[in-house]
Amino acid sequence: MMGAGRTSLLTSIFGAAPIDAGEIEIGGRTVRRPTIGMMKRAGVGLAPENRKEQALVQILGTGDNICLAGLNRIALGGLIWPGRQRPVVQRTIRALQIDVRDPAAPVALLSGGNQQKVVVGNWLNTQPRIMLLDEPTRGVDAEARQQIFQLIWQLARQGISSIFVSSELEELIQVCHRILVMRSGRLVAEVHPAGLPISRLLALCIEN
Repeated sequence: MMGAGRTSLLTSIFGAAPIDAGEIEIGGRTVRRPTIGMMKRAGVGLAPENRKEQALVQILGTGDNICLAGLNRIALGGLIWPGRQRPVVQRTIRALQIDVRDPAAPVALLSGGNQQKVVVGNWLNTQPRIMLLDEPTRGVDAEARQQIFQLIWQLARQGISSIFVSSELEELIQVCHRILVMRSGRLVAEVHPAGLPISRLLALCIEN
């Protein structure tokens, strides 16, 4: 539930907040004292909960936002070359079905669902192995929500893992292979969604 520590856990895994205890392993290797740069190099991407303030630069175009996390892949000598940026932008817009007329127009003009796709597409351009998705369907309509679910399943088929945080319990049952329940900053339960009553999942989230 809200306040359980889910966002703090994700940002700590990503190296954006200090870790008090525990270990992070990626591909069998332990990551010590993670930083954002270190986790990016390890193939981890983060789509944060507050996309408008933490994931997007609202005055920049959709195309520029799509390329922010992977600038090193399109920049030469510290300069962004349109000839290298354009195919990346076009490919991402097409693959994620982002509804945008002008990629140069401010990303703030897009709907919430399309903004969320830009956030995910930005990190996919870093070729991640693991995506951390914090409330990716918040503030989007039902159609965009299903498109985001389809994207998560598509990533799974490509071998890209997703850690999906949501306070909407129905979403967790629909999307996840397994569900870890957090309460008061701690993991308190692990369940599998097959045949799991939502009432039981709710009880695990709130019981003391």
